[in-house]
Amino acid sequence: MKFDCSKSDLIHALNIVSRGVARKTTMPILEGILMEATDHKIVLTSTNLEISVKTTLPAHIEQDGALILGASFFSSLVKKLSGDDIYFESAGQDTLKMTCELSTYTIKGMSPEDFPAFPEIIDDYTFAVKADVLHDLIRGTIFSVALKENIPVLTGLKLEIEGDQITVVALDGYRLALRRGSLSQAIDQAVSVIVPGSSMNELEKMISGIDEDIQVNLSKSQIFFTVGDTEFTSRLLEGEFINYHHIIPEETNTEITVSRRALLDSTERAALLANEGKNNLIKLDIGMEELTLTSNADIGEVHEVIPIKKTGDDLRIAFNSKFIIDALKVISEEDITIRLTNPVGPALIVGDDDRFVTLILPVRVSDDM
Repeated sequence: MKFDCSKSDLIHALNIVSRGVARKTTMPILEGILMEATDHKIVLTSTNLEISVKTTLPAHIEQDGALILGASFFSSLVKKLSGDDIYFESAGQDTLKMTCELSTYTIKGMSPEDFPAFPEIIDDYTFAVKADVLHDLIRGTIFSVALKENIPVLTGLKLEIEGDQITVVALDGYRLALRRGSLSQAIDQAVSVIVPGSSMNELEKMISGIDEDIQVNLSKSQIFFTVGDTEFTSRLLEGEFINYHHIIPEETNTEITVSRRALLDSTERAALLANEGKNNLIKLDIGMEELTLTSNADIGEVHEVIPIKKTGDDLRIAFNSKFIIDALKVISEEDITIRLTNPVGPALIVGDDDRFVTLILPVRVSDDM
């Protein structure tokens, strides 16, 4: 193996491929990045057996070869090197010499023979979506993915694709988040899959700031995302997702319109006190033209008033402050609509013609709260 490449190109590629590196594993090979020098380019691959990432960068190749390098050490070292170009050359069995300006390093790697093969793309179903659209769909729902694995399908995001529309749903038992978006290329046949939340979290970070189409391929067990020179694949979760349509109430007895920023700021301030309590509890008193937000703990209490527009009944209701904050942080609209039924019924935060919906269950409290 002998080649040279741009340091900036290599850093960019390492930032991408590091998304697939295993963090805690009994298999050291999965903590590495497979580097292959071939055909005027460098191919970098990583996998944690749930997701796999592959990307390429241009290089001047004098001799083909392949080696697995420890991801954390190699990435950190490359970022700290001075100079614009890095020269690589084999220096013995599974050993690589790196030279950049006046610095030379010799790194021990691992044989590439046992590295898991990158999954072959299968296009049972195919569609395309803008990277920024998919990023917003994931960001707007990922916070509602279940963290406990007692119901495995709830640790994933459900993707429903039909025609030129995509719907992404997450549900953790206390809240639900739903986002709808449009595809760049429609799908021929309606399909729904469940993708692990951990996989989609890494994909969201990887595509942040990208403005181009992502080609998506689906098979029975895998989902493949291709953007530019990068391929990202994840296994799918098996099982039946909860019928979320039955969870979203159709009845509304109280509806308010409120500034998202005002409600978020007030809730974050109140949460500082609520966090000192037992349940991160905040209480909302909804009147004719104002919403009164309160919280109390042993160290004190808070009382905030926010102007609103209301139709329907006055209402007193309580929520976990974290759930409110998580929902409001991923909404871009200046004003939001909140629909409620009664003190023990869920709240619906909706906007943009219901292209996003967040459902939050309230906390039961005594009448003298």
